[in-house]
Amino acid sequence: MSNNHLIVGLGGTGGKVIRSMRKIARTHTDATGQSLSEANFEYVYLDTSEGLLHETDKWTVLGQDCSLARAQVGIYAASAVQPILKDPDSYPGMRDWIEPRRVFDFIDAGTAGAAQKRKLGRLVFAQNARQISQLFEDRLQALESSGTKTAQATIHVICGLAGGTGSGFIADTIAQLRRLRPSDANYRILVYALLPDEGSTWAKSVAGFGTYYANGYAALTELNAMAARRYRPVNVLDGSRLEASKFFNGCYLVNNINENRVRFGVQEDVPHIIAEFLYQKTLNKRWEALARIENGENDTNFIEKDDGVAARAKLFMSFGIKRVVVPEQEIKEYLAYGFAEQATRQLMFNNFRQGEGFADEPLYKDWGAEVRKPAVLEGLQISDSHLTLDRGILDDDAKAGWKLIDEYWPQVATMLEEQIKSDKTIKESEWIRALRIRLSDVYDDTFRRLGGVRKFYEVKSQARLEMARHVVRRIEKDFFGRWSTGELSLLQLRQFVDAVLDNLTQRKKQYEEKAQTVVIAMQKLEEDLQRLVQDFNGVGTLGRMFTDKRDTRFAEAREKLQMLFSKNTWREGYMFGQRLIILILDELTVLRGKIDQIQVQLTEATEAIHNEQNNRLRTDREEVCQTRIFDMEAVRDLLRRMTLDERGQVERTQRVRKAIVALAGSEVNSFEKLAARVNMSNLITTLAQQAAEITDAAHTELAQNSPVMHVNIVERLSRQYAANSQALSSFVADLYREAGNMVPFNKAEVERRVPGNEAASAGLQQAICVMLPECEQQREFRQNLSDLFGRQKDAGTSDAAVVEGTLTNEVVVIKVSSLMPARFVDTLAFLKTHYDGLCKIPDEAVLLHGEGDGSRLPPLFAPTGLELQSRRQRKPYLLLARLLNFVKVRENPITGLKEWIIQSKDQDGFMRINALSGGGDWAKVWDAEQTEVLQKEVDSAVKAELAANYAHRERKDALYRQFVAVANERLEQSGHNADDAQYTELRALIPAIKDLIGMREEATA
Repeated sequence: MSNNHLIVGLGGTGGKVIRSMRKIARTHTDATGQSLSEANFEYVYLDTSEGLLHETDKWTVLGQDCSLARAQVGIYAASAVQPILKDPDSYPGMRDWIEPRRVFDFIDAGTAGAAQKRKLGRLVFAQNARQISQLFEDRLQALESSGTKTAQATIHVICGLAGGTGSGFIADTIAQLRRLRPSDANYRILVYALLPDEGSTWAKSVAGFGTYYANGYAALTELNAMAARRYRPVNVLDGSRLEASKFFNGCYLVNNINENRVRFGVQEDVPHIIAEFLYQKTLNKRWEALARIENGENDTNFIEKDDGVAARAKLFMSFGIKRVVVPEQEIKEYLAYGFAEQATRQLMFNNFRQGEGFADEPLYKDWGAEVRKPAVLEGLQISDSHLTLDRGILDDDAKAGWKLIDEYWPQVATMLEEQIKSDKTIKESEWIRALRIRLSDVYDDTFRRLGGVRKFYEVKSQARLEMARHVVRRIEKDFFGRWSTGELSLLQLRQFVDAVLDNLTQRKKQYEEKAQTVVIAMQKLEEDLQRLVQDFNGVGTLGRMFTDKRDTRFAEAREKLQMLFSKNTWREGYMFGQRLIILILDELTVLRGKIDQIQVQLTEATEAIHNEQNNRLRTDREEVCQTRIFDMEAVRDLLRRMTLDERGQVERTQRVRKAIVALAGSEVNSFEKLAARVNMSNLITTLAQQAAEITDAAHTELAQNSPVMHVNIVERLSRQYAANSQALSSFVADLYREAGNMVPFNKAEVERRVPGNEAASAGLQQAICVMLPECEQQREFRQNLSDLFGRQKDAGTSDAAVVEGTLTNEVVVIKVSSLMPARFVDTLAFLKTHYDGLCKIPDEAVLLHGEGDGSRLPPLFAPTGLELQSRRQRKPYLLLARLLNFVKVRENPITGLKEWIIQSKDQDGFMRINALSGGGDWAKVWDAEQTEVLQKEVDSAVKAELAANYAHRERKDALYRQFVAVANERLEQSGHNADDAQYTELRALIPAIKDLIGMREEATA
């Protein structure tokens, strides 16, 4: 059997199975990450809605993305079919089966999906058939060019039969796949069809005739007709009829209740069960009987016949599966999510408590006092010196080598003092005035080479925003660095930012006050200068000659002036600082918002992770398709040891932090970049991925003596059941019960022998396989368990095998039933009730079927012996009545619709006309059951006419030739298809027609 597998999912059910399949394949890997299955998988997902693709969180498992590539998906809108309906002649692949077009009048731009209409689903498929066929071809070629590179593959087509998309796509999907790969030996096509569930919330009316249940029955009739070679779908690419000796190799029928009345969830459980069955088939290839079962090698009669006419294919199957598993993946997820929550707490709070691990609240600290530290203010460039531009903020300014204001003016004043004193052109009485003028010149024109103090601050004001951003960027880099190394948590950073905001807000107010204080101080200096000038000018000749009083007064004046200009500069600096602080506050608020954004995302991620952990290893939500065996206390103990290992936790959380930082790219040092790149999806993904890897390492390090993963299931079962044989027997019996076929069977139909099919095998062909791993440490217990599985097998099972399982952590029980017609399914009668009711409405009957109204499709239920006898008598008489012109077509005088009537005479010789059941379509009249009275009337008329006017051999031969002409005409209409159902049925009537005409007796004589 080929190791290449193409999984084709149609509609919501198909998409969910693909999703589960990809998650199973992704998690079933060895220590190196290699798949445990040797199979090569490719996928195609077709739908009329994108809804399933947008459930991104459901396409991940432990942070690993399992979503499909664009090249594997085809989404097509039903609202786009209007051009075909307006111009059918331009679309030969659809022209012959879309009439009457009025049935599609409900379609508009708001039509969702395929609106639960199978015919609309087929129309959508047909409109996009070229793209779909190319998609199939591309994926098949991808399979054939990978791995073994063999021109073989098993194609698995999955759908639900209740809706409009999967149910409407199924026939053409199979037909196009078989067209692309005609060899049914090299390219086996297996269908997995989910039947409508009774009591579904999706059905509009369980008691009425909604399409939900009718769709299921209609789809089964088409699948059955294809398998019985009674229906060859139109090739929607060109309008020709597709030919195939076997369109599909088998069809698994699935319900939400198994044969033992175990119930499953339709939306999640059933798709997962189908995916699990698919995966186990590819994983455990030691069950050699499966291929024989799926190929029906125990019976050569694949088709039940009614009077020699192919009617019901026995290519339908069902399966059941049950796993007993040490849930390593779930245990790993439980541990990983537990650690991930610890990691997010460290990122947010960084508060490790002995005996608890990382707490969900911060360490408390006086951040206001921290901000007031001179070293902190200097490091963050928010000291008074920086904010007033006493020192440069921007890199160019910092490199300019500015003198500090309180150093600059004394230096300038001292230099000017010496210059003035040595300048003989300046009178001593003018020294103070000259010094003031020269200092004013410096203040007004040359301060820091930018045209004076006011000009300097005016020029620098144009760069205030850049300075504010530079300061906040410096703060951000400092904070980000301290967070990325684990020194501070996000909440601590937020508190730190809040403290900086409060500090700057206070200092802005202080700068306003200081600016006013400076003005007052300058007024005081001016008063002091006036007195000094008077004292300076009041020094007499003797004072100038014998004392240095003037030099002293000049020196004092120089000090006052340098203080005056220094304070005036500070006043400008404080006013500049006020305006700069406003901008810094704005930028810091933005930074705080980015930190808050990450904090909120981490909070939400923590909550999501916590919920995910709570959903793992729950004993109140055991899946019906698997039984889990694990030691919850041992799992919790391992998580507890991981949590309390402070040194290990710090190292592990640092790894998580680096991975989160890496989301924004390499060498990131910005909360803004991180916030722009981080979202809930990639955050949880990163946390889960890192946590999973860390958990593996921690398990190896901390759980050597009591492992909770990489445990052999046989050893675990031995611990639980080795000393209790009765409990072990009950355990095995329960497994078989829960692994029952995924459809309940109608026992009466299973045991029933259909007349004319006595040579075929009776009932179901069933087989069971148990995948039981080897366990060297428990060889004796494994042998006992294997023997017990053999003894406990279901009665009537023809094939039971216990084989070595591939996975050591699970026991798998699979049951498969094959060689069954659809009539064996217990719910089929319920579906037929809805189908029959809806088919009474002509337009609804058309919408139920890919072609026509379904009247020419063979029945899913076999006729009884009495029904066959009646049919054998009825149809020859009805055909002869038409050949003898007793049965004619006319227009009903009241309704104007065509109908078939029979003309006869009553006992008084008066003509009477009765309409036959079936309406104006002869094919329907031919198949319809007429009333007993009407059938007797047909029989009597034919017998009387034959007795009165067809005694002569030539008349008999002429009538028989009419019959032969009708059969040959049907052969031509079918494209000379000798297997055509109507032609075959007419051929089967030869003995009965000859007998009625009287030819057989004459030939014998």
